[in-house]
Amino acid sequence: MKRLRGSVFIILCGLIFTNSQAQIVLFDQKNTDYRIILPAFAKPLEIKAAEEFRKYIEMASGVSLPVITDEQDPAPKEIVIGNSYRLLQNKIKTRFKKDENDGFLILIKNQKLYITGASPGGTLNGVYAFLEKYAGCRFYSPTVKYIPTLPKLELPEINDRQVPVFTFRELYFPGRYDTAYRAWHKLNSHHDGSWGMWVHTFDDLVPPDIYFKGHPEYFSEINGARTANGQLCLSNQEVFNVLTENLQKKINKNPDAKYWSVSQNDNFLACQCPDCRAIAEKYGGESGLMTWFVNRVAAMFPDKVISTLAYQYTRSAPEHIKPLPNVNIMLCTIECNRSRPIAKDQSGASFVKDLNDWTKLTDNILIWDYVVQFRNYISPFPNLHVLQPNLELFADHGCKLMFQQGSGQSLSEFSDLRSYMVAKLLWNPEADAQEVMDDFIYGYYGDAAPFIRQYIEMLHEELENSGDDLLIYGYPYSGIGSFLRPVMISPYKTLFDQAEMAVINDPEIYDRVLFARLPLDFAILDISLHHVDDDL
Repeated sequence: MKRLRGSVFIILCGLIFTNSQAQIVLFDQKNTDYRIILPAFAKPLEIKAAEEFRKYIEMASGVSLPVITDEQDPAPKEIVIGNSYRLLQNKIKTRFKKDENDGFLILIKNQKLYITGASPGGTLNGVYAFLEKYAGCRFYSPTVKYIPTLPKLELPEINDRQVPVFTFRELYFPGRYDTAYRAWHKLNSHHDGSWGMWVHTFDDLVPPDIYFKGHPEYFSEINGARTANGQLCLSNQEVFNVLTENLQKKINKNPDAKYWSVSQNDNFLACQCPDCRAIAEKYGGESGLMTWFVNRVAAMFPDKVISTLAYQYTRSAPEHIKPLPNVNIMLCTIECNRSRPIAKDQSGASFVKDLNDWTKLTDNILIWDYVVQFRNYISPFPNLHVLQPNLELFADHGCKLMFQQGSGQSLSEFSDLRSYMVAKLLWNPEADAQEVMDDFIYGYYGDAAPFIRQYIEMLHEELENSGDDLLIYGYPYSGIGSFLRPVMISPYKTLFDQAEMAVINDPEIYDRVLFARLPLDFAILDISLHHVDDDL
C-alpha cells in the first residue's frame, strides 16, 4: 500500500473543527495519556478493530497506544473498543435493533472515546469510520492508501451513530474482494460462505449432460421439441424431485451456507409445454410459474433462504401468489437506461412498476444493479450522476440487499473511482456524491485532478444536453451524437494532455492518468473505424 505523494486534496471533515471546541486531545507531538481498552473476552473482530486503530494511529503520528483489557482498573483517559464492561460501568447505551448488526457508535464522553458496534463486525466498521472521518485516512483502491501526518489530533464532541440502509452491500469490481479494502469500506461478499449457490443454477441442479439424453422431458419444450439449451420444465414433478434431491446433496456438503440460488439459466427459452403455460397463466406470467416452483423448493428447506431471479422474462411480479418468507427475489436492472435516474426516466417506468409490484409482495429483495458499460468495460460510460439517485430509489422501496454489477475481475473505465463512490453510497445513499467524487479524484490523481474532474464533468454534460440514452450494451460509436461527438474529442484529449503534464514527475500518479485515458483512446479507435472524422 502506498501513501500518496504530490498535491493531495482531502475533505477532512473532523480534522479542522471550526466553531467546535476540542473535547479531547488524543495525542500531541507523540505524547498521549490514552490507552486502548478491549473486553476481557474480546471476539476476534474486536481484537482486529483494536489492532487496526492502533496501527493506523501509529502510522499517522508515531504514537504507539497500549492495548489492555477491561479487567484492569479504569483510567481517566481511555479508548474503549468493542462490547466492553466499560460501557455498563459508564452507562453508555447503544440501542441497536436486531437487523442493525453492521451499525456502530462513536462517542466521546467524560474524556473517553468509545467505539462499539451492534456486533464485533460493527465495531470494526466503527474503527474504520473513525480513521476516515476523524483521522483523515483514506483507502482509495486495493493498492492506494492515504495516511496523513498528524502531529496532534484534537477531537470535538462526538455522538456519531451509524446504521446502513442496506444490510448486504456487494461490489463486483476488480480487486474489491481484497479483504482489507472490503473491510474498510464495510462491504459484503457472496464468497464469504453465506451463499451456497449464486445465480443461473438450473444447469447445476439438473445438469443437461447427465439428464437430457434419458429424460428430455425435464427440459424446456420450444416449438414442440425439447432442448438442452433452455430452462427446466418446472411443471414436471420429476424435475422438482431431482432438483431438490441434488440441492439437498449440495447443502449437506455446505450446511453453514444460508442462501441457495434456484434460478433460471441466462437465456429466454422458458418451457412452452401446456402444463407450464397453464401455471404461468394462472399466476400472471413466467414469474408466477417461477415463484410457484421456488416456493415449493423453499417449503422443503425452511431453515434456508432460496433465492431466485426476477430477470428479463421473469422481471415483472406475479399475480395471485406471493414468495414465501424464505424466498429471496433478485430483481435485475439490466434493461434500464443509465443517462437519467431510473425514477425520472420515461423508459424506466416499467422497471419502477415492477419494483413497486414486487415490494408489495415481499421485503426479501436483492437488487442486482449494473453500473458499467457491460459490452465494453473500457468504454467511456458517463453514469456517475445516476449512481446515487438509483440507490436512493431502491432504499426508498425498502430493498435491503444490494449487488452492484461492475466489471468483475476485468479492469474498466474509472473502476477505482466508480468503486469508491458506490461503496460510500451503499453505506449511506444520502451522502454528498459530489463531495465523495472530489475526495477521491483530488486524493488519487494529485495535481492532475482538476483536469480529470473537468473531463468527467464535460462527458456527463454532453450526454445530459443531448437527451440520448446510455445503455449497458453499447459501443463508443453509439455516443457520437452525444458525449462522444467528434467535435468534443479534441477538448477531451487536451485535458488529458494537461493532466499528464501536471504529474509527469510522479510516476505512480502518471500511470493512473494514463489508465484513465485508455477509454478515450479506445473510443477514438472505435469511432475511427466508421470513418466519422479524419481529424480524430
